[in-house]
Amino acid sequence: FRLFGGIGYALNSTVNENKRYALPFFRQYFAGGPSSMRAWQLRRLGPGSSIKDFNQFPDRFGDVQLEFNTEYRFKVAEIAGTRVESVLFTDIGNVWLLKKQAGQEEEVFKFSRLGQDIAIGVGTGLRIDFNFFLIRVDYAYKVKDPSPDNIADQNKWFNNWRLTNGQLQIGINYPFSL
Repeated sequence: FRLFGGIGYALNSTVNENKRYALPFFRQYFAGGPSSMRAWQLRRLGPGSSIKDFNQFPDRFGDVQLEFNTEYRFKVAEIAGTRVESVLFTDIGNVWLLKKQAGQEEEVFKFSRLGQDIAIGVGTGLRIDFNFFLIRVDYAYKVKDPSPDNIADQNKWFNNWRLTNGQLQIGINYPFSL
């Protein structure tokens, strides 16, 4: 398993054009992708439980990140000295803003909203271990999505369950070490 938490705080020297203290986007946290919340596309989760239009800039960033990942890995076969493994996994977490800016209240981290803001994804995968590197293919499904594109789907458990609604992720090496 892996437990990760982080907070980024902007100093006075990082004032943006709106005279607000904000971290540059390349220093902010993101969730989603092959090594994070695998049920979401890269940088497509959060911040918090906000619902807003991300069509012009679809990447979502935050100043605070909490994430818990767990995997059950097991050997399936060994073919010509190449180990083939499978995995069952769960990813729990999200990103938030540290301070309320021009955005919504739902974007800001608050312990009282943690249960509502947390995202949960589950999935399975296949790993092919060539001893010097590993190729993995994961398929994950959103169990609980606090920040979907449609407000009617917010925080529903197993919303629109269909096999085609999952997310396929391809990666090199494990998403985290045991």
